[in-house]
Amino acid sequence: MGEVSDKEGDGAENGEKYSILLPTYNEHDNLAIIVWLIVKYMEKSDYDYEIIVIDDGSPDGTLEVGKQLQEIYGSEKIVLRPREKKLGLGTAYIHGIKHATGNFIVIMDADLSHHPKFIPEFIKKQKSGNFDVVSGTRYIGTGGVFGWDFRRKLVSRGANFLTQLLLRPGASDLTGSFRSAVCSLTRSVLAETSD
Repeated sequence: MGEVSDKEGDGAENGEKYSILLPTYNEHDNLAIIVWLIVKYMEKSDYDYEIIVIDDGSPDGTLEVGKQLQEIYGSEKIVLRPREKKLGLGTAYIHGIKHATGNFIVIMDADLSHHPKFIPEFIKKQKSGNFDVVSGTRYIGTGGVFGWDFRRKLVSRGANFLTQLLLRPGASDLTGSFRSAVCSLTRSVLAETSD
C-alpha cells in the first residue's frame, strides 16, 4: 500500500527550482522568521528552492543572522550574497538574479510584509497558464497591507493611481515587490536593459 503525503507540489520531481530573493537592510529581527516561514511552506509543498539573502551592509547584524541560518539550513538552501553598502532595492534584485540557480525567481520583501504562504499559490498560478510572470497585489482579491502607517499606504496608493491613470498597464499593483518570474526571461530582460 502506498504512502499518503500532505505535500502539494511536484516541483522537486520535475527539475524545477525556485530562487527566492530576499534583499535585506536592517532586518535582524525579521530574517529568521521570514526564512523559517519560507522553508515551512516550500518544504510542505515539496518544491526545490534556494533562499538568496542580499544584505546591503546592514549595521544591525542582519548578515550574522544570515550566517547562523546558513549553518542551520545549509549553504545550498541559504545563499548569502552580501554587498558592502546600501545600494538600493532594484540593484539588490539584479545582484540576486545573477547568483540564482533556479529556473524561476521569486522576489519578496524580508520585512514580513509578504507572507511566504502565498509562494505555492504563485507557483500553481504560473503553472496553470504557463505564465512568465505572476505578481502579487495588495489591491484586489485577498490582497492587503498590514503594519503600514498612513504615509506608506498613501504613497503606494498614489503611485499606483498615477500609473494606472497615465500608463494603463493592466496590472493592479506596480509598486509592490512580491513577484515570480521565469529566470531565463528575467536574465534576458536584464541583458537587454543593462547596455
